[in-house]
Amino acid sequence: MKKQIDVTAAIIVKDNKVFAARRKAGMHLAGFWEFPGGKLEVGETPEQCLARELQEELQITTRVGAFVGVSVFDYGSKVVRLMAYQVEHLDGGFELIDHDAMCWLGLDELDSVEWAPADIPLVEQYKAMAATEAYYTANAQAYCAETRAFDVGDLYRPFLDQLTDDAHILELGCGSGRDSKAFMDKGYTVTPVDGNAEVAACAEQYLGRPVAVTTFQTLDYHKAFDGVWASASLLHCPRPQLPDVLARISQALKDSGVAYLSFKWGDADSVDNRGRHFTNFTEDSLTGLLGALTDFIVIKIWTETKPLQDGEQQWVNALVRKVAR
Repeated sequence: MKKQIDVTAAIIVKDNKVFAARRKAGMHLAGFWEFPGGKLEVGETPEQCLARELQEELQITTRVGAFVGVSVFDYGSKVVRLMAYQVEHLDGGFELIDHDAMCWLGLDELDSVEWAPADIPLVEQYKAMAATEAYYTANAQAYCAETRAFDVGDLYRPFLDQLTDDAHILELGCGSGRDSKAFMDKGYTVTPVDGNAEVAACAEQYLGRPVAVTTFQTLDYHKAFDGVWASASLLHCPRPQLPDVLARISQALKDSGVAYLSFKWGDADSVDNRGRHFTNFTEDSLTGLLGALTDFIVIKIWTETKPLQDGEQQWVNALVRKVAR
């Protein structure tokens, strides 16, 4: 069996441009561009590894943020498992030691350089996330007005039937605030969060209460909620990140708490005419994902069709319960 090497990669973004560096002559993968980082040492976390490697390679100090994704690539002599994180540059002048060139690339320029093979899937994951985020930033008001008009009240009952009347609900990816308001009007305590600042501001104005800007990848609550409502939100989470995000949802739930999730139906991921990336599921594939998790028991998975924009959309829904520990 080939040896697998765990390596970290930093996606450093500044002024909407991504940092890339080219491997210098004489090194493995010389001439290829990459996200900077390096091999994990014994006892290191990925975050500790990145902080150390970026200081050694580029002479910069950084703050490591959310997990972006993982890429596994077989280079023949070894298998590299590359784990990427969002990283904030704090200080230092980007001195090249293991590289001979660097550049900052806009979203539409990411394909202009020859990336190391293991980095290519991470580039694609970042592009999907960034394009989706850009759409919501530019169209927050219109998006909120559009989705607020959709009637999804029939979806509430299966979820609320699992909760007590005094339940505390986290709406993860609250969008326009439509569902949070419906739950609040029914007397529930609700904590709405959204990953996009402009959308969160729209929801905050609509709800008349604060809406925290929190991404799936940075969700950090501990046994705080009886229920998590993630309606048509996790569908923008890149597929490789879903296990980690679902673990964060489990951590946020109290023992025996319930989560509702919904995705567009599809046997492959897609990009719509607005440039948004969608992680799609069928009943079988969602059953496979959730059934492999030890934190949850699946209550129900079902498919239904709802009006959407100028047509209809098939959705896959799931209710899961956190296993009491």
